[in-house]
This record gives sequence, structure tokens and C-alpha cells, in this order.
Amino acid sequence: MKKLLISISTVMIFFLANVIPTQASGNEVIEHGILKNNRVLIPIRAVSQNMGIDVKWNQFQKTARLTKGETVITLAVQFKRALVNQDRVDFDAPVELIQNTTYVPLRFVSQTMGADVKWDQKTKEATVILDGKQVVVKLMKPKYQVPTNQRLSDTRMARLSEKLNEASDLSKVKQVRAYFKPYFTDRLIQQIIEQEGLHFKEMNFDMNTATVNYASNTSAILIQSYIPGNILTGELHYVFDREAHIIYANGAWKVDNVRDHLRQIPNMSLEPDLQK
Repeated sequence: MKKLLISISTVMIFFLANVIPTQASGNEVIEHGILKNNRVLIPIRAVSQNMGIDVKWNQFQKTARLTKGETVITLAVQFKRALVNQDRVDFDAPVELIQNTTYVPLRFVSQTMGADVKWDQKTKEATVILDGKQVVVKLMKPKYQVPTNQRLSDTRMARLSEKLNEASDLSKVKQVRAYFKPYFTDRLIQQIIEQEGLHFKEMNFDMNTATVNYASNTSAILIQSYIPGNILTGELHYVFDREAHIIYANGAWKVDNVRDHLRQIPNMSLEPDLQK
């Protein structure tokens, strides 16, 4: 009986070892990819854990330094330009900070590091082949399924951004409450009146650096960045981030709260390209 049990156990172990694809093929799997604007983004931690790339994150700058061999990529949250071995390279999807997790564009990072990327439209999976190893990227389902007719449109986002810019200088606005009521909540309007405008004077944030993420079915966060210039040495940029918390009520999206953050990032000569 003991010999029989040992034989059965041996067969089962052999069977299991050959039916689990990831073990048999040696593939790594990234489970939390995001598809935004037809571009796949992956958590930066997954880059280091699954692709053999060294990652250093700067919390204050909100920048990441990715190193593999002699290739070094420097990325900054909210921007579509990177430094690759000090050369400036543009790509088509910004680095994003979503719920305290930094996401980077899969194709740009992978191909810059010498990998081949394949997209399977049927399974909605991407496969990265790097150094003879395959990494499969699976997309996670959105946490919040906002109905199409309720989603924050590009037109509405642009209008809210425009009104936030105007709210930085109340000297040009008559009847503040009535003027901003279609776009801001009463709470935000009261705050703007009390502090005599938002803290963004002479900063016209545009939609070129805008990203939006839903916090629930009725709330979203619109983040925009503005570069006022370089520090004295010219090696770093000043960057202002404006974070607008938006809520959906009575059939309209309105800004309910605004926060700002000042940081510095490596000089990527971004100014001329923000209007593209």
C-alpha cells in the first residue's frame, strides 16, 4: 500500500509539473496592466520584478530611473518625454500616478531596453520578449465601470480646466458665485472667494499634460502639470502639479477641491513641446 501511494504521488507531481504553463515555459506574468487610450501601462514595480530592470524611484520629483546594462531611462510623472542615456525621446502615453502606483508605458520601456512586444487583440494580452524570457502582461478590469453617457468628456474637462485657470485671478471675474456655479461646487466657490483666487496666478494649465482617473462612479481626479522654468543651474525644471477633485451630481461634473504640488524634475527641454 505504501509503495502504491508513493507511486501515485510521483505520478501526480509529474502531471502537475507539466500542466502549469508558467512553470513549464518559464514565463513571468504581470497581472495589473492598464489599457488607457489604446496604450498599455504597467506598474513600475512590475518592471523591476519581471523584466530584470533596475528601478530607482524619487518620491519628491516623481521620477523613475530605469537601468539595464548600459541603457538608462529617466521618466517623469505626467510627461511623454524621457531621457535615454541623456538623449531626449518622446513617446505617446504619459507616465501616470494612479492610486499611489506609478504606471509606465509598456511598449516604450520594453522596446527601449531592446525587447520585442506583441499584442494579442483577442486575449487582450501583451507579450514582452527580453533576453530570451517572455513576460505576459494581463489587463486588470477597471474598478469602476462609469456609464458611457456619464463619463467626463474631453470637452467638459477642457472647460473645467479653463475655469480653474480663470479662478486664479478674480479681478477679471464679476459675480463670482454665479459665474463659477456651473463648474464648481458651492464649497470650492466659497474657498476661492475667501482666499481671493486659486494659487496659480500666471499659470495657464492646458490639456497637453492632463490625465484623468476615476476614484468612483461619481468622482474623478484631473491632474495637470505646468513648467514655469528652470532652476538657476539649468539642470532641473520646476514643475507645478494641479490636482482637481471632480464630482458628478445633478447630471454634471463639477470641481469640488483643488490641490497643488511643487516639484523638480531633470531638464528635458519640455517647454516648446507642451503645445503640440
